[in-house]
Amino acid sequence: MASHYSDQRDFIQHISPEIIKEYLKKIHSLDYTVPTKEETREESADRTMQFIKKQEKVVQDRILMELDYVNALSSANHIEALCALAPHIKRKELIEDKSETNDERALLAYINYTKEFDEYYSMANIENCAVKELRLPKVKPIAELMANPETMSQFEKQIQGIYRQSYKGEQCKIKTFIDNDKLILRAYLEDLTTRDTAFVNGKLDEKVPRRAVFDAVFVYSQDRKMLGVRAIGGRDVVRDLQKLFCSHFLGIQDINTDEELYTLPSIKDIIKLNLVADATDGVERVYLKSIRLKSRGSPHKIYIDIGGRTLLTGTDAIQAILKELWLDANAGWEAEGIKITVVFRQSQSGKGRRKQVSVNITPPNHCDLKNRPQDDVVRKLLKDWGLYTA
Repeated sequence: MASHYSDQRDFIQHISPEIIKEYLKKIHSLDYTVPTKEETREESADRTMQFIKKQEKVVQDRILMELDYVNALSSANHIEALCALAPHIKRKELIEDKSETNDERALLAYINYTKEFDEYYSMANIENCAVKELRLPKVKPIAELMANPETMSQFEKQIQGIYRQSYKGEQCKIKTFIDNDKLILRAYLEDLTTRDTAFVNGKLDEKVPRRAVFDAVFVYSQDRKMLGVRAIGGRDVVRDLQKLFCSHFLGIQDINTDEELYTLPSIKDIIKLNLVADATDGVERVYLKSIRLKSRGSPHKIYIDIGGRTLLTGTDAIQAILKELWLDANAGWEAEGIKITVVFRQSQSGKGRRKQVSVNITPPNHCDLKNRPQDDVVRKLLKDWGLYTA
């Protein structure tokens, strides 16, 4: 959730009655009266909630759901990203000039650009998904992959085939997004029937059947020759989906899904890593946040993590601890994984917090980078430092 507000009433408190009136009229054709006397935010929210509660149940439920839906994207970053996705949005005229809070901006965006808002909502949390990456021996232009609509329809059926082995996926629908050099596919699948508890005709029913929907996400980057997949069902399902994408869209058969993508040098070489970035990368500083060591001759492990508020750079802090523990050149231990933190420079406007990415790396192919622009910068840095072999 973008906002920390816990319910629809709290959300409404941060929106003027005039905008609430516009929302109810344009979206639900309801006439809502703005009070002539001055009210507190709490009084205004209570009066709005009372108005909503007077509507038919189906309308009431729809309004409350929409308010929660809009609240999920009511942050400055989401609004900025929405407007970047749909540059035709008249942001100043229809949003900024009529609002004072981010909640108002989000609701005005939904009122005036519902379709664009819905499209952005579908892809908003994909950026924050960690995917299982796969290096591709060959790629095709995104336009070629999207040229035939029947190709996507066939892919839906093939995904269903994978999940039907566990009696899921009776229905499947794929949404596609293009984000710069990336093609993103989000496959929505129907889950197994589960039991829910609900009021039916005023009585409590413990056995109301419900079919939930889950998704599988594919991120294809032509420039980076990479395919990322996130899906439920465990490692085997993810591998099957990776192989399916490669064979269906790229004509690659029997691809090795366990190829090494990440490598770690010896402890001695790790503490000598030159964690610097090019000036054009927008990075303020980089430091080694933690290291996981495993013994070569026993099942013992050691985890070292740097805390505190010191503005760390490079590997000096970890190096000092390893030397203190006589582990910096001890041949009996080797690095199992590391975490590197990259702190980006603040935006030119000086507003907002500095972006920061902390990436965990465990060879041969585990990394928890996501799909945000700053994660792509970190991927480039990992390659520059010799840790990312793709």
